[in-house]
Amino acid sequence: MRTTQPALDLDLVAGKQSYASRAVGVTGTLTSVWQQLRNRYAIGRLNDLDDRQLLDMGLKREDVREAITSPFFDNPASYLTRASRNRASLFFKGARHD
Repeated sequence: MRTTQPALDLDLVAGKQSYASRAVGVTGTLTSVWQQLRNRYAIGRLNDLDDRQLLDMGLKREDVREAITSPFFDNPASYLTRASRNRASLFFKGARHD
């Protein structure tokens, strides 16, 4: 009967990261930063719309301004989504009571 000896990765045991795992971490960070920049650029383009067009999306100019000035690693798109949903919810609650 033969038994196999599992190979022991000494780099992982010693707490060192391999080149591949560091590369994955750096790539993930760069991807995240790129997405944040892209989102902020797209939200900045919302300033080109007039107030009526923003209201069609359930947003006000203050919502866009606040999303742009939010901390960099906070997702400004989630803030705009929340603001739009809250405004729609208030609108439809008012419509039901009339």
